[in-house]
Amino acid sequence: MKSMKKMLLLAKIEGTSGTDALPTAGANAILCRALAPEPITAEQVARDLIRPYKGNSGKLAVGVHRKLTCEVEFAGSGAAGTAPPWGPLLQACGFAETITAGVDVVYEPVSGGEPTLTLYGYLDGILFKLTGCKGNVTFTLNAKAIPVMQFEFLGAYSTPTDTQLPPGVDYSAFMQPKPVGKVNTPTFTFHGVTACTSAFSIAWGNTLAWRELINCAGARSPDRQPTGNVTMELPSIATKNWAEVVREGTTGAMSLVHGVDVGNIIELSAPKIQCNPFTLQDDQGIAMVAMPFDINPDQGDDELRIIVR
Repeated sequence: MKSMKKMLLLAKIEGTSGTDALPTAGANAILCRALAPEPITAEQVARDLIRPYKGNSGKLAVGVHRKLTCEVEFAGSGAAGTAPPWGPLLQACGFAETITAGVDVVYEPVSGGEPTLTLYGYLDGILFKLTGCKGNVTFTLNAKAIPVMQFEFLGAYSTPTDTQLPPGVDYSAFMQPKPVGKVNTPTFTFHGVTACTSAFSIAWGNTLAWRELINCAGARSPDRQPTGNVTMELPSIATKNWAEVVREGTTGAMSLVHGVDVGNIIELSAPKIQCNPFTLQDDQGIAMVAMPFDINPDQGDDELRIIVR
């Protein structure tokens, strides 16, 4: 019997894509939740044999690889200008990391050249290893909840092995997060409106897939289409006519700051948010706008900027 409580994730950027980076428990442990390594991810092709009797004729696994998902709390590093320990995960989702010592760490999109990861997913004495990993991420910041990043990674398959959990796991680089709310989230503006907001999320939208052909196989992410959702109080028409914003296809900026203590402040900004048709919801008798939106680039590779300071 294996315990789902005894799990561990290690992650390390690869020097050569697809080559095991050999992550260690002391240097590369990821403090996470909802960790779910898939034992095997594959398509199956039917043999469809013709025989003089009924019955299955078997299937063959193709495009064999592995998927791993997890959630990581969205918090800083504890010191301005020090990269957060979840930085490697974000880089493998298509972000460049720029460190200004003593000031901040900035994550901005790239359209190529992002690194790949080696991931070790341990489940109570079983090791599920992935190499050449690329990923996708969703940022969720809901009121009265812990801000999280939800990751999905695809990587090369290797046979699961009986491997004991390594000793010396070090999570000291991970900061305790602050719940989302008025005190800990001092700034949120959306299309120039500062509204009472109950939910906000961004799905990075990488078109992540496993591609396997003759002479090549690996995780590919040829495009991204970031989207999001925000739920906020419905203002007067004079304050903001959201229906007209959608009808005209007007774009506007978004800015969110979460955290008030140096070393545990995260800023998200996007220059061109385009709102989509929305619905109204009842939240304790208050009318709320449930607004889906697209996140568009301005000059290119600038549709979302994340600053950790």
